Amino acid sequence: MSYRLNDEEAAVQKCVRDFALRELAPLVSEAEASGRFPRDSVLPRLAELGLLAIGVPESLGGSGGGSLLHCVVAEEIARVSGGFAIGAMASILSPAVLVRLQGDRPNLALLEPLMAGQILPALAFTEPRGGSDLAGMTTTATKTEGGVLLRGQKTFISNGPTADAFLVAAVRADHGGLSREERAKGIGVHVILRGTPGMSLGPPMKKLGMRSSETGEVFFDDAFAPAGGLGGGTGAGRGFRQMMELLDVNRLFIAALSLGVAQAAFEASLAYVKVRTAFGKPIGQHQATGFKVARMATRIDAARALIQHASELLDSGQRCTRLVSEAKLFATEAAVEIASDAVQIHGAYGYVEDLPVERYFRDARVGPIWEGTNEIQQQIICRELGLYDE
Repeated sequence: MSYRLNDEEAAVQKCVRDFALRELAPLVSEAEASGRFPRDSVLPRLAELGLLAIGVPESLGGSGGGSLLHCVVAEEIARVSGGFAIGAMASILSPAVLVRLQGDRPNLALLEPLMAGQILPALAFTEPRGGSDLAGMTTTATKTEGGVLLRGQKTFISNGPTADAFLVAAVRADHGGLSREERAKGIGVHVILRGTPGMSLGPPMKKLGMRSSETGEVFFDDAFAPAGGLGGGTGAGRGFRQMMELLDVNRLFIAALSLGVAQAAFEASLAYVKVRTAFGKPIGQHQATGFKVARMATRIDAARALIQHASELLDSGQRCTRLVSEAKLFATEAAVEIASDAVQIHGAYGYVEDLPVERYFRDARVGPIWEGTNEIQQQIICRELGLYDE
């Protein structure tokens, strides 16, 4: 099944699909080999197509739309390259993040170049001691004249080695001796530019998959971030709530990205089982193989339905944390299973780099880890079901 889209949304989907197949697909092999996201080839074209302005009102120069369109874009790009989708994730989401956090008066000096694809952003939330425990965040923001001084470390940051601007989550330094609940009220998101004194970047990490997206560490040693951060940190509790809302947005994007990888693995498998023969007939007519393909199709349809429902609720402003976690949990686990079955279906051909199936397998595996592990998603679902408080 496909997403239920109106005419405008369907036109965006076709536009992204055509763009990805025509312009992104030829770049994948070189990007995978070099381990670099081809930002100069990707971001300007995403901007020209209006894909970096989704979620931004037309009154601010945006394209309108919301989470459902973000999911459509994520899936279509990931069908060609999961690495490209994650490399572009911050660029696609950051303009909408600014509007979500700053309302109808966002920082245009940052918003406009983001929508134009002129700067590459990074979302710097995860820390070495944990990515999902926001209340345990240790990166601090100390108030100073004209802004704050950031001190701490972020890790596993997509675009970390090459980004131009970083959206950094930090807790107010004067909340250090308080309880976890009170500390959480002091969380805010600050914008800091590459090259700021006191900020340093680690080298690109070597990863199992998503190799065309660069990942690294960011270090802050009293690095100055000017006033006018994205929100939170006021002591009123809004900062923590904003971060949780952003996680819902990010997790849904990861679910759709994983679905894109799964769709690519499924399409490759469906084509292969129709032409590969064994014992006198196509292997898709052997029940052991045909049932694998049937299960792939079922899980993809179910994942897409969950993502559609969650994105519609998110766009309507309704609280949908449980459904987002269900979508992220199901879609990412489905992608791992589907990509693994695709390798099995292709046999030895699925294990070598001659075909992209092995890349789908490697790329899918990070889905259950990103943006809160799937163990965390199950804890959230249990909490939302009233099984326990924490």
